[in-house]
Amino acid sequence: MAPQLTAAVIGASGIGKHHAKWLQRLGCSVTGFAGTSPDSVAATTAKLQDLCGFEGTGYPSVEELFAAGTYEIVNVCSPEELHYEHFMAALDHGAHVMCEKPLVYDADLPLDEMLRQAAEMVAAADETGRVAAINTQYVGAADAYRTFMAERGAETGTPRSFFMQMESRGGSEGTDREQIWVDLGPHPLSVLMGFCGPGEMDETSATCTVERKVVEAEFDYVMECGGVCRAHIVCRNRPEGDLVRRFGINDALVDYEGRNDDAGIYRAYLSHDGDETCAQDFVEASVERFVAAVRGDVQRPLATAAEGLRNLNMHLRLLDMAKRI
Repeated sequence: MAPQLTAAVIGASGIGKHHAKWLQRLGCSVTGFAGTSPDSVAATTAKLQDLCGFEGTGYPSVEELFAAGTYEIVNVCSPEELHYEHFMAALDHGAHVMCEKPLVYDADLPLDEMLRQAAEMVAAADETGRVAAINTQYVGAADAYRTFMAERGAETGTPRSFFMQMESRGGSEGTDREQIWVDLGPHPLSVLMGFCGPGEMDETSATCTVERKVVEAEFDYVMECGGVCRAHIVCRNRPEGDLVRRFGINDALVDYEGRNDDAGIYRAYLSHDGDETCAQDFVEASVERFVAAVRGDVQRPLATAAEGLRNLNMHLRLLDMAKRI
C-alpha cells in the first residue's frame, strides 16, 4: 500500500474543497486547511465534512496552519493575488506544492513583476527539490482527444491550427472583461501546449480583444519541435443558456462537458458527430498525477510549475496587448 501523505489545502471553500476531496480519495490524510476568519473556517469545515468526511482542523490564517503541523503536500487554492505568498510559504514549510491557475495574477502589479514572481516560484521549487505543479487540468483533454479520435479512425496529424471555446457562468463578481481571461484563459493555453508541446507565442502575429462578456485571442504558436500552429481561443461568460466548451486541432472539433456517470462519478465527456466517450475528470487526473509524482510513482505531474510559467507568459502578454471594446 502506498504511504499515506499528510496534506493541507490553503483556501478550501471553492475549488479547494475538490482538491481536499480528491486528496483524501487518493489516500492522503488532509489534516488541515487555512481560511480567512473563524466564521469562514466554520463554514468550510461543514462543507468538507459533508463532501469527504473531513476530520482535520481549519485555521483562520496560513501562519496558524503551518504552526500547527507538518504537511508533505500543500495545495494552494487561495485567490490568485495570494498565490505567490502562499506557494513560497508552503515551500518554506518543506512541502510539495500544487497551485491553482494562474500561477500569479495581481491586477495591481505590472506584467514584468508578475512574471518575476512566477519565475522565482519555479526556481525556488527547483532549488528545494520539491514537486511543484499547477492545476491547469484541461491539459489532460489533449490526450483524451487523441484517444477518442484514434478510436474513431480519425487521423488529425501534426497540429497546424487549434481552436478552443470555453464558456462559464462565472460568479457574482469578476464575470466581465479582463477577469474572464484571468479565470478561463489558462485552460485553453494549457490544452494548446498539450497538443503542441513546448513552444512560444509569436507576439507579432497576436491579437486579443476584450469585450464585456467575451475575450478572443489569435496568434501563431511556434513549436520547439518545429512548425507553427495557428491558435484561436474564445473565452466567454454566458449567464444563461447552454454552455459551449469545444476544442480540437486541424478543424476536427469535439464538444466537452463534465457530468456524473451512471454510478454517480463525475467524469469528462467528449462528443463528435453523435459519438461520445468518457474520461477521468480532469481535476481528479491532475491531483492524482501530482500525488503520484510526490510518491515517486511517475516522473512528473500533469502540468509542472515551469509549464505554468510558460502559460502565464502567453496569458499576461495577450492581456497586455488587448484591444478593449
